[in-house]
Amino acid sequence: MKYPPDRRTFLIATGVTALASTRVLGANDALRIGVIGAGGRMNDLLNAADKAGNYQIVAVSDVYAPRRDAIKERSKGTATTHTDYREVLQQPLDAVFISSPDHWHVPMAVDALAAGKDVYLEKPVTHTIEEGAALIAAVRSNKRILQCGMQQRSWSHFRDAVDLIQGGSIGRVPQVRTYWWQNYQSGSSFKPVDVQALDWKQWLGHAPAQAFSEEKFYWWRWFWNFGGGAMTDLCTHWIDVVHWA
Repeated sequence: MKYPPDRRTFLIATGVTALASTRVLGANDALRIGVIGAGGRMNDLLNAADKAGNYQIVAVSDVYAPRRDAIKERSKGTATTHTDYREVLQQPLDAVFISSPDHWHVPMAVDALAAGKDVYLEKPVTHTIEEGAALIAAVRSNKRILQCGMQQRSWSHFRDAVDLIQGGSIGRVPQVRTYWWQNYQSGSSFKPVDVQALDWKQWLGHAPAQAFSEEKFYWWRWFWNFGGGAMTDLCTHWIDVVHWA
């Protein structure tokens, strides 16, 4: 059975099942969204949101002008654009979507929670284990909701598999092996970056100062200052499903 798009189907479509809990919304009220990080993954999230509709991009932040301008365009020109993500948090929002390089996840999420926003944060939620304590404290002290981008928990075939295992249908499972096949491909071609339209210092954030690199800008997941490689990018999904089951 199909239902017309409403707030609930929007949240399910994007995986944001718990956000925007503090404002009472009618079925047809538009959800006010702030976008932090406007690269490929954010566009994937917004593509999922488009299938449900009933949301409005109020503000977008990215350190690279072409990316934030592209999100403004898909908002039909109504979203405000910002280089500094903290300016997005000053807007009247129901929730914030964060899809930045990993080393920015916790600083951005902590600031968003302190600003009274519920947060959908892409995985991995932290860049280091130590950052986890600060993030948990921010959620609890600000009494906000944070959801991690583990969208496989919403996919029916994973849910069915977990039900089979937890229900004992396949007996005791003594061991699980999980892996991911992808590796870093050095020497890949990149679309030229207009460095005049990029705030590289802001992109680096608290990472060590270093010269601009297109390779790091596009393939940041493969450098310890910014990401954790395939393990925290993709294998984290499979590890999560194993723990879930």
